[in-house]
Amino acid sequence: MCTTIVVGKNRSATGSVMLAHSEELGRNSAHKVALSPAFPAEGAPGIPLHSGGELPRSGRCARYLCTKVFAKGHYPGEHTSGVNEHGVAVANNMALMRGIPEERAYDVVPGGVIWTEFMQAVLESATTAREGVALVGRLCGEYGLSCDSGTMIVVADPQEAWWIELARDGQWVAQRVGPDEVVVRANCYRIGAVDAGNAEAFLTSPTLRSHAESRGWCGQGAFDFAQAYGDPANQADAYNLDRHARLEARFSGLAKVGAADLMAALRDVYEGTDLFRTRPDGSPFRTPVRTIARMNTEASTVIELRPELPPGLGHRMWCSLSTSLTGTYLPFHLGIEAIESHYATAGPVYDPASAYWLFTELAKLADYGYTRCIDEIRTTWDAFEQETFAALEAAEAMALRLPPERALAEVEAFDQARAAKAIRTLEGLLVRVKTLVFHEAF
Repeated sequence: MCTTIVVGKNRSATGSVMLAHSEELGRNSAHKVALSPAFPAEGAPGIPLHSGGELPRSGRCARYLCTKVFAKGHYPGEHTSGVNEHGVAVANNMALMRGIPEERAYDVVPGGVIWTEFMQAVLESATTAREGVALVGRLCGEYGLSCDSGTMIVVADPQEAWWIELARDGQWVAQRVGPDEVVVRANCYRIGAVDAGNAEAFLTSPTLRSHAESRGWCGQGAFDFAQAYGDPANQADAYNLDRHARLEARFSGLAKVGAADLMAALRDVYEGTDLFRTRPDGSPFRTPVRTIARMNTEASTVIELRPELPPGLGHRMWCSLSTSLTGTYLPFHLGIEAIESHYATAGPVYDPASAYWLFTELAKLADYGYTRCIDEIRTTWDAFEQETFAALEAAEAMALRLPPERALAEVEAFDQARAAKAIRTLEGLLVRVKTLVFHEAF
């Protein structure tokens, strides 16, 4: 149950499309940051499908950086956001389709493609956002969607972004995000009126409308995809609509949106608004209102696509593990060769060698004793992030003065050092927070 924000290039502080995503699978879906090197597809096995079979590979598979669940079969799901060497970025949000009971929404469709496999295919092969959208649509039509009744995938490159919304039976529609827009997705379809004749703004499956008409989901007038295909209760649920309204209001007053703005949005618990709720113990988590930052957030990312720089340096993914409100965002550049060990480690059981599990421990402590420790947590990470932003600017400026190989070594050293310092800071913070939370007043 995720939240995604896409910033058109004219609204972006970088002048290129930006993407922010918060992943909430639940079930202790421990996350890590992972690199996949480029490799020739000839002779390589296809992408194995959770629902049986495989997706064939062709040509050259691109290098990419992503967030991943520790094991694909766990949720099921694996890739949850990422960016490749061509500056193509992806993220996913589930939705519920009309006509399929919720208890059947997650059924396996034999030979079908699940959400994470669409994303992996795009990361491996797409060189532009439009190319990635066409690939997702083709795979949806040929193989079908499995393990969700509906899902939505954003595919972005530096110049443009598209939302492609998928349903069962090979049906899909894609809409381009305008360069002056900031577009938000929660967990319901949002593509409304479809102009199938405008290929610059829309792409669709061939039978999208006729399929809906045959089931009585739409009439002969203007065709609205969300109204026709979306589960009515899910489309009207405050669980989704509150997030849309809050984030759209938040960004409407910003002429330009930067990485720090997106990070702040992903940490939002509606404080200062009519939606803000706390439990009697003061925690804003696990109340009747669905906030953006959640206790079951496994990973959140902000992806910057900067085509004016060499790809290995220009495309970078900021990642915070576990609940974003109690974590910190760290930069990972596409061109690095190794991820700091804590951030590269995840598994099904608590592990102090895993950044995910250490940050989850902090999040659980904060939820337990929120009013006692949240100021200590946020003060620590706010200072740490300010230091990161300042030091990163200097490190990248130095790297750009170096030959390409030395430049990438420079940013890798920076990424590794910041991640290692984050872990040391976290370990010290855990001691202080446990002292505050476990203190008994007499």
